[in-house]
Amino acid sequence: MLIRAGVQDREMVEALGYRIQRLFVGVFVAGSALAGLGGVLWGLYQQNVTPQLGSQVNVLIFIVIIMGGLGSTLGALIGALLVGLMANYTGFLVPKLALFSNIALMMMVLLWRPQGVYPVVQR
Repeated sequence: MLIRAGVQDREMVEALGYRIQRLFVGVFVAGSALAGLGGVLWGLYQQNVTPQLGSQVNVLIFIVIIMGGLGSTLGALIGALLVGLMANYTGFLVPKLALFSNIALMMMVLLWRPQGVYPVVQR
């Protein structure tokens, strides 16, 4: 909540006694560390590290974010679960249709709810 308040009204948060610049730097460092940890874990899962490591999952990330609702953390979680389950079940039954099944799932979700599964509420 302090980050949101600092973005909205920086002077007020500083007047309350918080060092907003340090808070912003801390959030950036924490986010960078989590991204690095995710990259290390993905590299260990793939058992090799290449410069194109992230490009393997770009399409799936795009599908998850669009399906879940832009900017929604809970929607991204729901979208990731749906995409993972769809890819695994389809990959088990018909391996060549695994990626297409995720795209078809995204189209069905967007036809049903154009704003995504769990959209961010308008503020």
